Amino acid sequence: MREQGLTKDELANLWQFPWPIMDVLIGGKSSIDLTELSIRSHDEAEAFLRAYGYDATNPEDLRQITAAKEEAIAFIEQQLLNPKEWQRGIKPPDEIINCEDPCLLLIWASNCDPSDLWRSHWSCAVLRVMHTIAHLEGVHRTIDMQAARAQIFARFQEYLKQDDDGKLWFGSPNARCELAAIEWKEVKSRNSIILKLLHKRDNVAETIYDYVGIRFITKNLSEAMLVVKMLHKHNIIVYPNAYPSRARNNLIDAQRFQIEIEGLRQKLQAGTLSAEAFRSAVTQISVEAPIVPATTSNPHSSSSYRAIQMTGRQLIKIQSAKLEWLFKLTQGQPAREPKLSSLMATVRDLVKHLPTAKDHRYDSAFFPFEVQILDLAAHQQAQSGDANHDRYKSSQVRAARKRVLSQVLETAKYSQT
Repeated sequence: MREQGLTKDELANLWQFPWPIMDVLIGGKSSIDLTELSIRSHDEAEAFLRAYGYDATNPEDLRQITAAKEEAIAFIEQQLLNPKEWQRGIKPPDEIINCEDPCLLLIWASNCDPSDLWRSHWSCAVLRVMHTIAHLEGVHRTIDMQAARAQIFARFQEYLKQDDDGKLWFGSPNARCELAAIEWKEVKSRNSIILKLLHKRDNVAETIYDYVGIRFITKNLSEAMLVVKMLHKHNIIVYPNAYPSRARNNLIDAQRFQIEIEGLRQKLQAGTLSAEAFRSAVTQISVEAPIVPATTSNPHSSSSYRAIQMTGRQLIKIQSAKLEWLFKLTQGQPAREPKLSSLMATVRDLVKHLPTAKDHRYDSAFFPFEVQILDLAAHQQAQSGDANHDRYKSSQVRAARKRVLSQVLETAKYSQT
C-alpha cells in the first residue's frame, strides 16, 4: 500500500533521523564527540570526503590525508598515551596504521559489529585527531604565522622604552606607566595547538585566539588599568576590532576602582591632595575582583588565575608571491625585439585590467592576538599556585585523552577483565 506515492517502508525511512548527527547540526554537539559514523559503502565514503574537501582519487589529496593520519597516530602515542600502555598493546591495529585508503577508515568507524569494536573505536579515535589536524592546516595555509607575530608585536614595541636606569616604560613620554616586565608568548608548538583544539568544544582552529600573545606585568593593581588605557590611546587595540565575548577581568573591581580614582582626581584638582600624595594613594588602591569559577569557554583555567584578558585582531598584510609577477608585468619595460615588445604589450594590456594586478600586491587577513595584564602579586601567584602552567597543561591532556580515547580505553579495560 502506498501513501502519497510512498510505501510504508519508504515513509518510515523518510522520517528516520540520524539523531547523533542532528545533535551536531542543531544541538551544539561537536562532531568529534560522535561515538560512531554512518558511512556504509566506499561510494558513500568518497562522497563524504569530497564534501569535506578532499578527493580520495586525487594523489595529492591522498598524500595530505595519509600525512594527517600518520601525524594523528604519532600524536596519540606521544601525547595521550603513556609508553607502558602502548607497549601493552593499546595502540591502533596494524590495518589502521598501514591503511592507504581513507575511505576504509570512515567505513570502519561506522561499524557497530561487537566483534569489531577495537578497530571501530580506534578508527574513530584516529579520525578525531585527523579532523583537528585538517582544520589546523587550513588556518596555517591562510597566513604566515611568523609574519603575523612580527607585525602585531611591532605595534606594541613602538611604545615600549627602557631608560638608562633599566626601567621599562609603556606609553608616550608625557603619558606612560612603569612595567615590572613584559612577556612575549612563545610560538605554540604544533602538538600544543592540536591538544588545545581537542579540548575545545568547537574544535576548529579559527577559534584559537592566542597564537600571538603579550603579557604585561605591572608593579601595582592601579597601573594595570593604566595599561588598558594606553592600549586604547595608542590604537594598539582598536575597540571595533576587539572581541567583547573574549574580554575577562578577574584582576580588579573596575567599578570600585572608578569610584576611588575619581575621588583622588577630584582632590588633586581641588588642591587638597599633592601630586606626590596622589601618586602614593594610587599605588595603595586595593580593589581586587571577586574570585569567580573557571569559565565554560575554558574549563581548564584555574579560578585562581587573576588577570585582565583582552583579544583584538589586526589586519596582517604579506607580499604575495603569486601576485608579484602580475605587478611586474604591468610595470615592465618594452623589449628591444619588436615581436617580443608587441607580445609584452599585449600581455600587459590583459594583465593591467585584473583587479589583483592593479590594486593588490599583498595577501591580507585579520589575525587575532591576546593581551593579558597582571600585577606582580597575581603574576607570582600564577607562577607558584594552582594556576601554574604545568597544572593547566595536565588538565588539557586529561580532557583530550578522555575525548579521543574513551571508547578505546573502555574496550581495552573490558578485554583485560
